[in-house]
Amino acid sequence: MMARHLPGSFFVSCLAFMPVVLRDVRHSARGRDWFAHAQTLWLSEMGASADDLASVVSRAAALLSESDREILSIERDDQSVGFVVLQRQVTRESTSLYLLLEFYVIPEYRALGVGAAAARLLFDRFEGRWEVRSLSSDARAIAFWRRVTSRYAPGAVDERRERGEVVQRFLSKGAR
Repeated sequence: MMARHLPGSFFVSCLAFMPVVLRDVRHSARGRDWFAHAQTLWLSEMGASADDLASVVSRAAALLSESDREILSIERDDQSVGFVVLQRQVTRESTSLYLLLEFYVIPEYRALGVGAAAARLLFDRFEGRWEVRSLSSDARAIAFWRRVTSRYAPGAVDERRERGEVVQRFLSKGAR
């Protein structure tokens, strides 16, 4: 079976699972609707208040309107299974700094390598300096990002604790 590469999408094919694709949610009503729905799933899992959950549609709309944000759905088998919110900043040296603001994969897809494949696609697609932050209290996220970033940039990840977060910084392959 041949993997399809659709315009505006990026894919990784692994033997263990079908290709993972990142797709800009702004390009379709389906993508925007999925993003709003996934925000509810993510916020619920994070323990958000009822007020936060009630405002999820306006929160999603606000994120979608930010011009310095990339909002991508993570897809497997033509089904949306997660999302990424990424902010691009341009430094004084005119280089790109990418801040990973939100990264979510629905629970039933987490042990299948979907998140790691999506992260590799993301880092390859957006060349430059990266900053990934996890709450110090979120051991699962810290372990995931340590594993993913150390495999992506072996020996080149700077990790520090800052204001209750674990921060990992590295250069994506195209920027090294």
